[in-house]
Amino acid sequence: MTSNSVLLIDDHTLFRAGLAMLLASHPLLDELLEAGSIAEARRIERDDVALIMLDVCLPGLNGLEGICLLRKQFPKARVLVLSGNDDFNWRTQARDKGADGFLSKAADAEQIAAAIDRLLSGEQSWDESSASVLGQPALSLTSRQTEVLGLLCEGKSNKAIARELDMAENTVRVHVSAILASLGVSSRTEAAVAARQQGIVR
Repeated sequence: MTSNSVLLIDDHTLFRAGLAMLLASHPLLDELLEAGSIAEARRIERDDVALIMLDVCLPGLNGLEGICLLRKQFPKARVLVLSGNDDFNWRTQARDKGADGFLSKAADAEQIAAAIDRLLSGEQSWDESSASVLGQPALSLTSRQTEVLGLLCEGKSNKAIARELDMAENTVRVHVSAILASLGVSSRTEAAVAARQQGIVR
């Protein structure tokens, strides 16, 4: 049986940790490799990388500019670009650079799994239905993430949120990581402040 490893390239450790927990349970993926930059990823010598998930905004060479180098190093891998800024401009650039798909960091667990399934089956995954109109940035929180954010703003822990929404605690962590990325913040407190400032919650 062919081994499928996924290489996750993102410099935000919190988002990477949340996504790593989700990827660990995916039936088509055997091992997770992580890097915080293109340079760090290029030091990985593996021939079983089936999927590369990389952030647009990275220290040093950005994700879009790094696609060509990653293609040469991991020729069998499918490339999925991630971005906290869900607009047509990033999608267009990702296509032009040779990516196989684009996914907003605000995507929920089901959307992430569906994108991975499509890419590993040889298809592309652009999910343009969630892109903002006329290329303007969109917050792109799902209804589930908005629920999680509301409870987060009440000061509830991941365990309490999981209990109230009847979901696994790991799933809550993935949602919280996506929410932080979408809001452009690095802590739960900052997320609560930003959510109130933007009128997402009261």
